[in-house]
Amino acid sequence: FVMPASPFQVHVNFVLSDPLVYPYEDPAPYYATTAASYLYAAGIMQGTSETTFSPYAPMTRAMVATVLYRMAGEPAVSGDVTFSDVPADTWYTQAVAWAQEKGVIQGTSPTTFSPDSQVTREQLATILYRYADTMGDNVAVSGNLNAYTDKDKVGSYAVTPMTWAVEHGIITGTTGTTLSPKSTTTRAQVAVMLHRYLTD
Repeated sequence: FVMPASPFQVHVNFVLSDPLVYPYEDPAPYYATTAASYLYAAGIMQGTSETTFSPYAPMTRAMVATVLYRMAGEPAVSGDVTFSDVPADTWYTQAVAWAQEKGVIQGTSPTTFSPDSQVTREQLATILYRYADTMGDNVAVSGNLNAYTDKDKVGSYAVTPMTWAVEHGIITGTTGTTLSPKSTTTRAQVAVMLHRYLTD
């Protein structure tokens, strides 16, 4: 491989040759088993232990940073994390430093990241939208959220990301007519959204 002289983007497509296996003892809901198995096999999203996936547990900001960092190929990080609530030696430190450096996940304040805070559906859409933009994907939107009765509950910052997620089938709503943007995302739901993004 010869490094080009001009800037370039590297896109990674995960192709799994072996049959998908759900390796955990706690069953995931029917809609998430394939997604959880895919992400496990790709080394992107691991369980909360060797035998548990905890599909109904909420997804935290540290967890989201970590799975996106793995999706990006765990690139080298040039700077240190500057958030006071992120120690220098945790399992998510490098992921947060990368997310901060790339602007994928912003802090909850200028000095805090709140790694254990739960992520809402509109927050996840926004984070994934920023990740896609960082990866050079097309993040243009052409539609709207008028099909959903709770569209007015979507925060102004999340309208475009949520529209993008809906247009790409990443988020399909909690019912046929509701997005539930303020609801906390579970690990199973995040697995499904990431799987849809990666296999779209």
